Amino acid sequence: MHPFNDINDSIKILDSSFIKNKIPMIKAIGLMETAFRILSEKSAYIPPRVVMTTPDDSMSIFFKPAFLKRYNRMSVKILTQIIANENPEIPTIKGMVMLLDMLNGVVLSIADGTSITALRTGAASGIATSLLANPDAGSVALFGCGAQGRTQLEAVMAVRQVEKIYLFDLSDGQAASLANDIRLRYSAGCEINPGLGILKNTDIICTATPSRKPLFGVQHLKPGTHINAVGSYRPDMQELDPELFKTALTFLDDAPACIADSGDLLNPLHSGIILESDIKGELGQLISGAVSGRQNHDDITVFKSVGNAIQDFIIANEAYDISRSLETIQSINLNS
Repeated sequence: MHPFNDINDSIKILDSSFIKNKIPMIKAIGLMETAFRILSEKSAYIPPRVVMTTPDDSMSIFFKPAFLKRYNRMSVKILTQIIANENPEIPTIKGMVMLLDMLNGVVLSIADGTSITALRTGAASGIATSLLANPDAGSVALFGCGAQGRTQLEAVMAVRQVEKIYLFDLSDGQAASLANDIRLRYSAGCEINPGLGILKNTDIICTATPSRKPLFGVQHLKPGTHINAVGSYRPDMQELDPELFKTALTFLDDAPACIADSGDLLNPLHSGIILESDIKGELGQLISGAVSGRQNHDDITVFKSVGNAIQDFIIANEAYDISRSLETIQSINLNS
């Protein structure tokens, strides 16, 4: 049983500022290590997500539940995603994560789903980068400069000494905004839309776009590149060149979901470029040592992610526990 008497408490509302201030990226990376271990151990019940799209294909809505007996808690994320977001001032992804008590059904908290999604997605790529990218990787190319792209970059910067950043985005304004933030926060140099030729000098690539065709070809890559691909979550979306999978060492966050939902994998699988057996394993298996990662400096490695509700649960659960701990501290201070 959890030490807190949850049933007698009111619902905690945890906004984006609370999530960002109380769970920094380096902490989130540690939390995602726990999440992916649980996922690959299959010690949680994670029903298939439900994704529905509006008739005009302008927006998708996601319903993602997770049940974790070890915590006696469950979560449900409800999220919307704009397919073609033409206004960089409006977040592409918006939603909430509800945390509930599994014993009595009480809603414990409602947390900002936009910040949780961005944080946990970036953190997953942070783990993958730490395990798969070459230790001397010093340059990164980011395709997609929205909220998901920003946390991808933040996570990579947390695990590698990056000296050069290349930004690719259809919106010059969105790329310029991120470039300005990079200059204020990091010492790394930054270029916007430098052309695909620059990938021959790039060690790490992160993709976070709704693209329906490959963003670059396998011929653009240098030996030893590591790729984090998080954008393709539907069969009609594709960020990666199918030919890439012929030689790349491929790792997935959630194998059944990636194989069922992502065009990045469905295209090479259906065309016979690769077999499911060619996929090396899940990130959780890589973390636990059940599968091996990079074998030499020139290997090209891919981490493909479509996201999993266990990630949302772990972040929402941690945020809730932090809020309760702070409340307890405040109560002690008031009564002392």
